[in-house]
Amino acid sequence: MNLFPFLQAGVAFATGIGSMAILYILLERYLSKVQGITENNTAAATFKAGIFIGNALLISAITGPGLNAIRFMNQGVVNLSSLLNSAGFILLFMLIALVFSILVIAGGVIILFQLTKINEWEEIRNNQIPTALVSAALIVGLSLIMKDQVALLCEMLIPYPEVLPIR
Repeated sequence: MNLFPFLQAGVAFATGIGSMAILYILLERYLSKVQGITENNTAAATFKAGIFIGNALLISAITGPGLNAIRFMNQGVVNLSSLLNSAGFILLFMLIALVFSILVIAGGVIILFQLTKINEWEEIRNNQIPTALVSAALIVGLSLIMKDQVALLCEMLIPYPEVLPIR
């Protein structure tokens, strides 16, 4: 029985859980300490949901390159060194996706919040759901746009052999 599909599923699940946990901790800290947004706020929950969906989209972009790294690094004989090398690539890809998630979220929020005439943080604090929905949609939309670029960047880092030109 080939265990590779189970390894793939495990890697995808672990990177998803790991990145979501990191983002959750950072987001909770920022919203509670910097913005003073409490837990019992539907607008804040809607805003967070958009952030988590956007992050999931960007993290899902690294699944393909991560699995390609595992396949490429573990051709033939699978040993501890090749598995650790594959794990290093997956951690690097997860870091890249997490950095892009933070940049997309922060960049989108900063740009949107600067372009409008209202104070979105105050609106979210006051439980204004339409403001949170627009903000969440912006984050999800930007994540959809950036998803392929994150995948391409990660794929470029895999040390595939050079292909000889055809004459």
